[in-house]
Amino acid sequence: MEAKTTCRWAALSLSNIASVFLPDLLGREDAQYEHKLVAVSTTGSNERAQKWFEDNKIPNSQDIIVYNSWQTMLEQGDFDIVYVSTPHPLHYEEVMKALECKRNILVEKPATMNAAQYRQCTELANQQGCVLMEAMWTRYLPATRYLREELLPKIGKVRRVYSDFSFPIVGPDLQDTSRFLDKAAGGGALLDQGVYALTWADIALNGVEVGETKVAHSSSWSVPERPGDVDDINTVVLTTKDKGATAIVTTSMTIPGSSKPPFYVRLGAQKAAPSVRIEATEASVAIPFPPIRPEELHVQWYGYAHLNEDGTEKNEIVKKPVSGWGIWYQADIIAAAVFNKQPGVIGAQESLRVLGWMDEARTLAGITYDEKLEQV
Repeated sequence: MEAKTTCRWAALSLSNIASVFLPDLLGREDAQYEHKLVAVSTTGSNERAQKWFEDNKIPNSQDIIVYNSWQTMLEQGDFDIVYVSTPHPLHYEEVMKALECKRNILVEKPATMNAAQYRQCTELANQQGCVLMEAMWTRYLPATRYLREELLPKIGKVRRVYSDFSFPIVGPDLQDTSRFLDKAAGGGALLDQGVYALTWADIALNGVEVGETKVAHSSSWSVPERPGDVDDINTVVLTTKDKGATAIVTTSMTIPGSSKPPFYVRLGAQKAAPSVRIEATEASVAIPFPPIRPEELHVQWYGYAHLNEDGTEKNEIVKKPVSGWGIWYQADIIAAAVFNKQPGVIGAQESLRVLGWMDEARTLAGITYDEKLEQV
């Protein structure tokens, strides 16, 4: 067997999401590349970094260089891709610095606080000849790719989409000081969860042919009985100008379900209704919870060419298992662009559309952040 090309990663921040992504990625046998962590930056001590490596079973941790300055790591480190997983209000400064250093970047979603910031990043990435990618990993999972490549071209014209990402992040045990309740850290259900729900709306509405879509309505309720006016229950309605389609997008970080189990156990809970429903002229597709990690597509065919002999709808369940947690699939995508010398921004228009919708939704619903976080 031919040896895999090694892709060397640097991690800008030892964050909670990094503790999911990196163990999912490193040493992954079914990955196209041999992914290896070679550098990290942390505001904590070297001892804390070593404990983080141990807790997360990071291989070859003795060889990882620990930087106490992310700027120094970007300027001096020897690696192929930097993974940025700090809170999203910090992304713009960090990504722009990384691009100035001609680094290839995978940045957690949302990539920036607004579309204007990410547009600047994409322009600089193209100028510098770098590869930039928002870590919207759900787009690259087997079920999502099957939907986009096989089902969407067959189910007819999409007329209506329901897309929800709601689960109880905030419960009685969550402290008021949590990042999820801190607007200075970008807290709020629209940016944290709406980015996924709006991505599904984008896949459904624009997966076959891209059209003009606007935010027709947006409303929001804040997290009850908590300080900070952090958005919780959001409703966003998208309409297409030329396709006659509507998408209803909702979020909540307080309901439904129990907040008692560990975070990733909550993400595996059984829900009473699907998270995403795509209704087209020939068939509908339902995606069970959690919408961030789909493994099944529930298809109901009702176009005349697809009916049962008695004229009733034909039901089908398409199963597309995910290997590991699944965040690693996107790493192979960006690595391929880097090693095949294909600079540019992967999924630029998709990311900018979703960020633009979130900008419009926040304006209509009155969701505001400190203007310093929004500056370009």
